[in-house]
Amino acid sequence: MKKLPKNKKVRIALWCTTGILAFCILFVLVCNIIVLATAAPMRYHEDTLPQGETYDCILVLGAGVKADGSLSNLLRDRMTVGVSLMKKGVAPVMLLTGDSHAAETYDEVGAMTAFATENGVEADTILQDPMGLSTYASLWRAKNVYGMEKVLIVTQGFHLDRALYLADCLGLECHGVKCDITMALPMNYFREWAARIKAVYQGITLPEINTEG
Repeated sequence: MKKLPKNKKVRIALWCTTGILAFCILFVLVCNIIVLATAAPMRYHEDTLPQGETYDCILVLGAGVKADGSLSNLLRDRMTVGVSLMKKGVAPVMLLTGDSHAAETYDEVGAMTAFATENGVEADTILQDPMGLSTYASLWRAKNVYGMEKVLIVTQGFHLDRALYLADCLGLECHGVKCDITMALPMNYFREWAARIKAVYQGITLPEINTEG
């Protein structure tokens, strides 16, 4: 069999590499466009929510606590807006969801609850989900464990599109409020580009999540 000239092999390798790279870029773009386009009609600022709209709950997604148990800047912003919305009466309860499955060592939901009660939210209007270990898990459990049908999601703008997309895929009626009080880091936005790919997969497959906790 006649061997290909070395320069022709190089050209073929370059074309294959370029094609694979182009496909990967296109795939990432398509996934992100799907998420952004789905979420766009459901995004609001706190002061632009439709007048008179009410929800089953205000869903505040966890975002990490510091070593001393205090809220991270991102989580403090989410809770600040969530508490403000709660005081406006747009929902009867707050559903606080985050990683508290090993609360003796790390307790997002406990810290969120403390912030809410310290800022005037009645304890009996707070629901706690200690198994909200991911955005998808939090939304899946809001529907399938806590029985929510219409939710108002509170999180940062860079994260809100993915949360709204997943909520919509799960069949939740939802709106979202951005809480961009503190400027997010560039890495938060870069991470979302990849996270939206996973979200599209989850939105198609709708995997089951642990119902305990």
